[in-house]
Amino acid sequence: MRRTALLFKAVISALIFCSARAGAGAAAEQYKDYNLLMISITNIGTEHMSLYGYKRKTTPNLDKWAGGALVFEDAFTPASWTLPVATSLFTSLYPYTHKIMARDRNMALSKSLKTLPEFLKAAGYKTAAFTGGLDYMKSAGHMRGFETAPDNPSFTRFPVTTAQAADWLSKNSGGKFFLFLHGYDPHPPFIPSKRFSGVFSSTEGKHVTVDPSFTYRGYRETNAGNITVFYHVPRLGSGPESWKAKKSAPRRTTVLTQDDIDYLRDLYDEKILDADLEVGKFLDSLGKELLDRTIVVIFSEHGEMFAKHGRFGRAGAKAGTLYDEVAHVPLMIRLPGAQARRVRGLVQLIDIMPTLMQILEIPVPDRLQGSSLLPLMNADKPVNEFVYAGANYNTYIPEPGYAYDVESVNEFIRSDRWKLLHEVTFSDPKGKPAAKRAAETFELYDLKNDPAEAVNSAAAHPDIVKELKQKLKRWADSSRKFMKARPLTRKLPEAVREKAKQHGYW
Repeated sequence: MRRTALLFKAVISALIFCSARAGAGAAAEQYKDYNLLMISITNIGTEHMSLYGYKRKTTPNLDKWAGGALVFEDAFTPASWTLPVATSLFTSLYPYTHKIMARDRNMALSKSLKTLPEFLKAAGYKTAAFTGGLDYMKSAGHMRGFETAPDNPSFTRFPVTTAQAADWLSKNSGGKFFLFLHGYDPHPPFIPSKRFSGVFSSTEGKHVTVDPSFTYRGYRETNAGNITVFYHVPRLGSGPESWKAKKSAPRRTTVLTQDDIDYLRDLYDEKILDADLEVGKFLDSLGKELLDRTIVVIFSEHGEMFAKHGRFGRAGAKAGTLYDEVAHVPLMIRLPGAQARRVRGLVQLIDIMPTLMQILEIPVPDRLQGSSLLPLMNADKPVNEFVYAGANYNTYIPEPGYAYDVESVNEFIRSDRWKLLHEVTFSDPKGKPAAKRAAETFELYDLKNDPAEAVNSAAAHPDIVKELKQKLKRWADSSRKFMKARPLTRKLPEAVREKAKQHGYW
């Protein structure tokens, strides 16, 4: 971990961001008091983006936008679900440090931890966030500092949030601002809009048995070797009375055929098209004058997996897997006047906050765990020898029939060459078995020769496993002890809980 306090304000003045028009040697761009726009597209990993080489043209608008941005090739998330990642984004702390991981634990971020929007607000920025709700709900504490942040219904999508943002900008673009925009468009269930339905998907001549309106996540049954997907509760109509019936309805599972898996993947790609179009339209609406004074960051908190490694969605014993399909995420930063290019080098999402604060010439506190990316952006100087992820997945929820009645730890350490993946599952308080998963596993992947993480090389390289296990343990222990700040307690709004249940949570 590097202390960003060592990065002085003068560094930004010395950095040369070569103008795309003038070429190398152009005068340094200064970004003090520039606007900041951050856009989060939840549940989209690099593996399904044409921006990162996917065979399908799923992100044509982002591909175009990348022509004016820095595209980070090797960015990784600190967890595999949105709430801890969102908190890490605005605190530059790992989940083990800020401890905001599970909605049902009724925890809120300690008030002693100042967030990115709080820093920007104190620097004179107008601050606003238009999100899909749930993981960005204000009650979790990580949204402190946003002056405008409506409580949208959980799983709100970009057609709503972009309209809200456009309306806010029409009244607030005169001064400097920080705008955070977010949507759950690629999130399950996989039902694309009519404009993209059928672009990739078709059931004709296929053995499709799955109902995508219910599909959420699943796991491999060890005895049968099949992928079993967990469904939402049966659809029993709409309105309060029908939802009462849904709450008491049994959950269902089905064995997925290969055609099912392919069909769900096709629908997911169509949903990415939806998100890409909405984000592209919003960016195009801003106009050159505003964009010339605005730093734009586009990223995702995590990706999605379709039956690789015996997992569907982000599901392990509890849906917390950290294979690269989930952990390798997109990250783009557009600096007005800077030369667009692809940037290689390990990056963590917790690096975004110190990077932006340094670019905007706002003093960077020394309690951050992320590193400024300016050395990498300016001179291809690596800032991370290793990247880490780790969190405890949702703790036990006492509801009969719920599929994930265990708690799990999911974490990794990753270098350019090697990745050690560590998973632990625990029986729930009632003593039920740990969802057919081994109690503890270590998997080692040689990313140079096996980028798909297809072959566990732990047995072949015991010395590397030993070394990385020690480093991972030191990181996890130090992250948990990094500061004394403890989470606050909060009451999760019942409306948020009920909406989450409709999407397979709880």
